[in-house]
Amino acid sequence: MTTEHPVRNADTTESKYRPTPRFEQPLSDDEVWTMLQTAVNSDRIMPIVKGNWQQSARDYDSAERAARALVFDLSFYTNYRFRQVRRLFRQTGMRDVLTDVEIDDIVEAAYFEQGGRSYPTFE
Repeated sequence: MTTEHPVRNADTTESKYRPTPRFEQPLSDDEVWTMLQTAVNSDRIMPIVKGNWQQSARDYDSAERAARALVFDLSFYTNYRFRQVRRLFRQTGMRDVLTDVEIDDIVEAAYFEQGGRSYPTFE
């Protein structure tokens, strides 16, 4: 699952979207996990976090699609801080389902799909 994307310098704001912080302070990793566990849609999210993406409340036809959904959820709660997204994703059970390259591709694709909305922490 490799997709070609133009390389962007994360320290620039080339995107027409400006990040809109939802939280005054960034959430810690523990706070993000708490938010995911207590979210209204946790029955969809938590099976993916545990690596049991087939048991999610939503039908995903592949591990990649489930992982992508999780990346978008993590992006939302981290306020599009992709360094934190990548770190959190690698703490989930999906790290045993996908390779590091696949994980990086999914995180990068989410970054571009979300219009590059990110603080300059995409490393």
